[in-house]
Amino acid sequence: MNISFFLKPKVEVSYLYDDCPVRKALDDMLKSGFTAIPVIDHKGYYVGTIGEGDFLRLLLRKKPEEIDRMTVGQVERRVKHRTVSIDARMEDLVDLVTEQNFVPVADGRDMFIGIVTRHDIIAHWKAK
Repeated sequence: MNISFFLKPKVEVSYLYDDCPVRKALDDMLKSGFTAIPVIDHKGYYVGTIGEGDFLRLLLRKKPEEIDRMTVGQVERRVKHRTVSIDARMEDLVDLVTEQNFVPVADGRDMFIGIVTRHDIIAHWKAK
């Protein structure tokens, strides 16, 4: 089965740019309710995922005035979400969603095009 069936396209996904100020990113994350959000650059390449724990460690280690000058790209991230290509097999996703809430998906040019969520994969297998 092709994973494009499960793809939540980029236009429907919350994501942050790597040059987004940390304060704005924190506000966006709080509003979205998500615990982790993909980070991309302005060319559209996936550069990582930032999670609640990354922000918590930052808030505990840095002074407020330092945080005010930081961008998302400068935050040390522990979450290392692995990506898959749009032509990946469904079996490739099963292993990844056991370790991460969502799997970032890239096209043939390695551009971020969306995500596949753990919820959608489990719902699919449960319905079988």
